[in-house]
Amino acid sequence: MTMLVTNEAMNNPGAQGIGVNLRNELVRLNWIQHRRFAQEIADLKLTVPQFYTLSTLMTMGGSASMGDLARATHQVSATMTGIIDRLVRDGLVERQRSDEDRRSVVVAITPAGQELVDTAWGRAMNALENALQGLSREEEVAAYHFVERLNGAMMS
Repeated sequence: MTMLVTNEAMNNPGAQGIGVNLRNELVRLNWIQHRRFAQEIADLKLTVPQFYTLSTLMTMGGSASMGDLARATHQVSATMTGIIDRLVRDGLVERQRSDEDRRSVVVAITPAGQELVDTAWGRAMNALENALQGLSREEEVAAYHFVERLNGAMMS
C-alpha cells in the first residue's frame, strides 16, 4: 500500500503515526540523494550504478568474479553484465580469465577507473559534508547509529 503524507501529517506526526512519516521521509531522502549524486557525477560520464560497481571493485581489492561482483552490488547477473560491458567500452575495467579457473571471468578496475572513482568519491563526500554541516555532534552520532542499524536490518 502506498501512502503519501500530507503537510498536516508532516506537522502532526500523530495524525498518521510517526512510522508512516519516517518511511516517507526515508524514501524521499533516498531519491534526493540519488538524484543529487547523479548530478554530481554526470560530467564524469558515469552513472550511479557504474560508480557503485567501480567503488565495490576497489573495496574488493581491484578485481572480482562477475558473480561475486553481482552479489556484492545486489544486482542480477544480466544487469551486471550490461554495466560491465559499458565500463569495458569506456576503458574503466577489463575482463580477464581467472588464474584458478580459465572458464571464469574476472573483472579488474583499470587505473582510469580508479581515478574516476576517486574523483566521484571526493564529490560525494563534499556534498554530504555540506548537507551535514547543520547537525550537532549528538545529532551526527544519533544519525550514524540509526543508519547503521537500518542498513543491518535491510541486509538481513
